[in-house]
Amino acid sequence: MKVSSSKGRSGSKKGGQRHQNKVAYVPNKYSAVALKRAALPVQGVCQRCLDIIQWRKRMNKYKPLTQPKTCAWCSQRTVVDAYHAVCKACAASKGCCAKCLQQHELVEANVEKSNEESMREAQEKQRLIESMSERQRRSYLRKVERGDDEGVERILKAAAIAKSKKDAEDDDDDWGLSDDDDDDDDDDDDDDDDDDEVGGAGNAGGSADDQDDDDDDDDEQEEEEKHK
Repeated sequence: MKVSSSKGRSGSKKGGQRHQNKVAYVPNKYSAVALKRAALPVQGVCQRCLDIIQWRKRMNKYKPLTQPKTCAWCSQRTVVDAYHAVCKACAASKGCCAKCLQQHELVEANVEKSNEESMREAQEKQRLIESMSERQRRSYLRKVERGDDEGVERILKAAAIAKSKKDAEDDDDDWGLSDDDDDDDDDDDDDDDDDDEVGGAGNAGGSADDQDDDDDDDDEQEEEEKHK
């Protein structure tokens, strides 16, 4: 006789959960509440507790305190940060995390960047990548794939310096005369010279015509004297 080791009814398959979470939650980035919540600092906690609080902020589950909470050690209403069990003074005196109360290494005060700041930084980084040479761009992509954060920052810093120098050179060129302006000035000088030559030739032609008219007048006078 065969005995099934599966739990529940034999032959039945457990179905999946109702909400499969196929699409990640995206908070409203224009919400004033979300921007204010992201600007709240997180301090006096370890790295694990910091990740938990940041996840709550990111998933719109963070609820700030509306009034101070009672400290678990000094029994005073001095806890002003959400999800903290003890106040800052007690946590600093014991050198522990204010949330989990464990002797872990604490992280510095952390403030999440707003959506506008993140978007601005992303656009600036994209402009730097576009201004890179082909060799720099390939090196940058290789270091990103390897996870070399120091190399990535070094390449971005070099690209930013090169871009600033190029912008400064372009500004200097804008203050000076361009090649097209010089060509226009040369063309204007040539036109003035041509006008002078034409004017001189015209004056010379006018003098020759006047001389011919004088000669004709002299010939007419001689003929009249002969007839007399």
